[in-house]
Amino acid sequence: MQSLQSNPFLGTDYLQSGTAKQKELLADLEEWKILKCLHGFKPVIAGTIPLDIDTETSDVDILVKFNIPAHLQKICYAKFRNLPNYSFSEKTISLRVTLICRFETKKFKYEIFGQSVEPIEQYGWIHMMVENRFLTLANPSFREEIRNLKKQGIKTEPAFCTLLNLKGDPYKTLAQWNQKTEEQFRELLIQRGF
Repeated sequence: MQSLQSNPFLGTDYLQSGTAKQKELLADLEEWKILKCLHGFKPVIAGTIPLDIDTETSDVDILVKFNIPAHLQKICYAKFRNLPNYSFSEKTISLRVTLICRFETKKFKYEIFGQSVEPIEQYGWIHMMVENRFLTLANPSFREEIRNLKKQGIKTEPAFCTLLNLKGDPYKTLAQWNQKTEEQFRELLIQRGF
């Protein structure tokens, strides 16, 4: 597995040389200073746009870590409350207090997802790393099939599990694949014709 230091997804440079949508996202992030506003919370972009499996309706997921929930709430309110469809909520996900801030710019819908753990230890990041490994090792038709399932309204993790014929809770199942070897990834992809 890649060391975290060399993981391009930890920064935004890969967006500069990416797809048209990725370049557009980088420009939007910079125009609205979104990552800059969240700097103290170690923001990382996750989800489908970094992996180039997004659809027209895909939003931008930004994972952050907070120490004190009220600090994140205060920053989000101060910086994003005047943007369209702003909302802020608190949930418990996997026994963790989770803060979710949503808003839109003219070009993108954003979801800031905050927990008291490092972004790279959150399920959103782990799922993206597993999905990236499958996409990197599979032939190009795999990415197209994932996109097709997503266009039918199937969420990302269930789409991967459907295509790979993985049983059980898609979110837990994909997280478990984080422990698998490259050989196991390749074997499954070959079995499934990718």
